[in-house]
Amino acid sequence: MEAAGKGFADLDPVFGEAKAEWSHSSASPASPLHQFLFHARALDPSCLEIAATDFHSHTFDLKLTVLELEDLRDDVGIGGSWFEFLDYLIASLSSEDVKLVLDSPAHKSKGLPRISLSLNRSINSSANDVMASLSLVLFGAFKQKQNDVIKGKEHSRQLAISLTSEKERCESLQRQLDSCSFSKMRKAPKLKGSDDNTPPVADTINNLDASLVSKTQQALDVPSGRDAQPVKAVHRAAPVNRRTKVRGALLQDSKDDDGT
Repeated sequence: MEAAGKGFADLDPVFGEAKAEWSHSSASPASPLHQFLFHARALDPSCLEIAATDFHSHTFDLKLTVLELEDLRDDVGIGGSWFEFLDYLIASLSSEDVKLVLDSPAHKSKGLPRISLSLNRSINSSANDVMASLSLVLFGAFKQKQNDVIKGKEHSRQLAISLTSEKERCESLQRQLDSCSFSKMRKAPKLKGSDDNTPPVADTINNLDASLVSKTQQALDVPSGRDAQPVKAVHRAAPVNRRTKVRGALLQDSKDDDGT
C-alpha cells in the first residue's frame, strides 16, 4: 500500500557502474570479477527496482516498496521529509562510490549515513529477464538523450539562422542610415565660402567699419605741423559764367577775365 503523498511516479532511471568485490568472509574462491552495471527504476508509483549484472554469471535484483524504503530510512538514520530521503537515495546511486559486495550479508555502515542494499541473486531465466530489462531500459534512456541532443542541435541551428538574418537586417538598416546622413550633409547650406581666401562675413563687416572710421578720422584730423595755426579755407575761383557777389565778400577773378 502506497503511503500518502509518497511514490516514484516522477523518478527517472538511474544508471551506473558498480565496483564489485568479494566479501572477506566469503568462502567462495576469489575469482576475478567482471565489470558490473546497475540501474534503479520505478516499476510503478509504489515499487522501486534495483538490478545489477556483469552479463555473465552474476546477476542480482531487488524490488522495494515505499513502506520497505521507509524502514530502510529508519535503519540508515536519515531525517527530513520523504522526498529528501528519496533525493538522498538517488544521489547515492548516482555517485561514483557505488560498491557491490558479493556473498556479504547486509549490514549498516559506520560513520556517515550510507545506504546498504541486499540484492537477491537471479539465475537462469530470471537472470536473463533482468539482463534484458536492464539493456532495454538503458537503450531507451540512450534514445531519449539522443533525441534531446538532436533537438538541441536543431534549436541551435534555428538560433544561428535567426542570428544571421538579424545581423543582415541590422547591416541593411545601418547602410540606409549612413546613406541618409550623407545626403543631409550634401544638402546642408555652407556657413563658410568654398574659397579659403574669402574672408568670413564678420571679418568683412569689421574691415568696412574700420575703413569708414579711418576716412572720417582723416577728414577731421589736422596735419601735425599746423596744429597751432587756424586753418584758412581755400576758395577756388568759379568759372566766369558762375561769378556771383556774396554779401561781405569779394570774389577775385583771374587776369584773363577783364584784363585789369
